Amino acid sequence: MRVIKNVPSLMLCLLFILSTLLFVSTSEAKSAKGFHVSGNNLYDAKGNPFVMRGINHAHSWYKDDSATAIQAIAATGANTVRIVLSDGSQYTKDDINTVKKLIHLAEKNKLIAVLEVHDTTGKDDITALNNAVDYWISIKEALIGREDKVIINIANEWHGTWDSAKWAEGYKQAIPKLRHAGLNHTFIVDCAGWGQYPASIHHYGKEVFNTDPLKNTMFSIHMYEYAGKDAATVKSNIDNALNEGLALIIGEFGERHTNGDVDESTIMSYSQHKNVGWLAWSWKGNSSDWDYLDLAHDWAGNNLTSWGKTIVHGSYGLKATSKLCSIFDKGNDPGNPDETEKVLYNFESGTQSWSGENVSGGPWHTNEWSAKDNYSLKANVQLSHHSNHHLSLTKQQNFSGKSQLKATVKHANWGNIGNGIDAMLYIKTGSNWKWFDGQSVKMNAANGTVISLNLSSISNLHDVKEIGVQFIGASNSSGQSAVYVDHIAIQ
Repeated sequence: MRVIKNVPSLMLCLLFILSTLLFVSTSEAKSAKGFHVSGNNLYDAKGNPFVMRGINHAHSWYKDDSATAIQAIAATGANTVRIVLSDGSQYTKDDINTVKKLIHLAEKNKLIAVLEVHDTTGKDDITALNNAVDYWISIKEALIGREDKVIINIANEWHGTWDSAKWAEGYKQAIPKLRHAGLNHTFIVDCAGWGQYPASIHHYGKEVFNTDPLKNTMFSIHMYEYAGKDAATVKSNIDNALNEGLALIIGEFGERHTNGDVDESTIMSYSQHKNVGWLAWSWKGNSSDWDYLDLAHDWAGNNLTSWGKTIVHGSYGLKATSKLCSIFDKGNDPGNPDETEKVLYNFESGTQSWSGENVSGGPWHTNEWSAKDNYSLKANVQLSHHSNHHLSLTKQQNFSGKSQLKATVKHANWGNIGNGIDAMLYIKTGSNWKWFDGQSVKMNAANGTVISLNLSSISNLHDVKEIGVQFIGASNSSGQSAVYVDHIAIQ
């Protein structure tokens, strides 16, 4: 009877212990700092949305060039670098110390590191995937505690066959094993078919996602001649994944590939529209058969290829769309200079002394459109063959220590604009008012287009005399239209 009387007390003690353990476990889970997925979106450790804009670097084949390459990639404005690693099954293994150094390099250059194992490329056998899983577990000491700066792309293009079911079966085993080993990072899973069969995500992505006890897995499409061949294909592949309620990135893409063209323009513009990340392939080192995929002629990035210029300076390129992960804000790293954006002119209170040249009306501050807040700067222009029109501010300013100037521009949706209106950001410096400009970018009439000017190599930044936007009419443009400028910012 005495034993029976003590049973409730014993049960109460056990319940107390279990509830305490549950509380501690839950508290630890909630306090964990790292990337996490919710619906279609990826969030950083501060809880802010993070959209990857970055470049692939083939470290495993060019191990001695990574320090130079990663620094150069950061200078393009990228916020992410995807790093090729090897588990040793096909290429020379990257050991734990190497991985630690690579993570440090990325962090030092304020880049999020997406790490991937490349030995699995195009392979169907489960052994290749298991090798990758075992590799991550073997180097987990380098990874755990870096959940806020490292994302694990489990296996590059594993399962080359266009077979959704077997692809899903492999990852349903791999993800729980990695979680059981204590890896709580955001995972990326490449779709089947050498990364070019997005139907695997559409058909089985949700099932794969649900095998992750942390629900912290996103998916990747590699858009080359099949998955990215034209605008309709690109949009359909992106939409099909997003419609499953999954988070997506374009983990690799080029401007063309072995068997055909790639619609890189739609990949970049539609990804921006849908808040989908992308990582261009690749910085440098592609073989002679694929050297058209090199973004730079040299590891330091002093001479970009035409493909590189598209990725860095294009209308939807890195300079225009990439935003630094908020974990690297000055408040999080007081030892580094302030790289956060400072708005110079938003035209909320008027024209802010801006003037127009070769404009037929204005400039005015208007609420017809704005990039942010409520107002922008507007001027009417009389278009003709390659006509030039300017909105500018003449004022002495000091931009010393700054790296980039940005503005958002658009044209009106009326008038005969022909093949479109280009816009270019410029400044004039020094006693001789020397002109420096960014890339000429074709504007749109809808949400606005971000244009930028890299300030890093410009002289006399302490003595800026004028900043402005030049608008250039197409050869077949004519008649009156209007142009807008808003959200002029510096960082």
